[in-house]
Amino acid sequence: MTPLFAGTRNLGQTETAQLLDFYAVLPGMLLLIPVFLPEADPNIRALIRSKYTSMGSIYLIRMALNILVMVILAAGFLWSLRAGNCQFPYASYLLATMSGMLFLGGIGTLGTACTGNLVIGYMAAFGYYLFSFGAGEKYLGNWYLFSLAAGSYTEKRYLAVTGILLLGISVWIRMKKED
Repeated sequence: MTPLFAGTRNLGQTETAQLLDFYAVLPGMLLLIPVFLPEADPNIRALIRSKYTSMGSIYLIRMALNILVMVILAAGFLWSLRAGNCQFPYASYLLATMSGMLFLGGIGTLGTACTGNLVIGYMAAFGYYLFSFGAGEKYLGNWYLFSLAAGSYTEKRYLAVTGILLLGISVWIRMKKED
């Protein structure tokens, strides 16, 4: 869908970084936030609770599969950029894109886990995305979402670790709410 908004051919390293930071991180919200959605129905929740497998392991399996889909999407998009004669370090940009996806997904998943409302999760993640546009690196520091476009990779490590922690905390909160 990114080619509808921006060109994807013959981009330099900076333009590719902007494209990834602004557009390619959005599937993280779409794929990770609805992880808890099937158990919103009390009948499904009761059925799953009656089984031997714990709710936490079901959530973690869903997250792992969604992260695998995110890796495939990001790698495929980067491959198409490379095929379009864009110049960039493939592995670094793949990891940077994944860190943004994990972070935005983690924020939204935590919002959903705390409130039980899917819309709040999307609003939290998209709100942070918009806040990153307005606030910039000055206010967000190491958690600046668009650092790759600004020429820095260090912040992506913070985003990745924080995103994974937020996903883990969300599962823990959701399991405690289920008890």
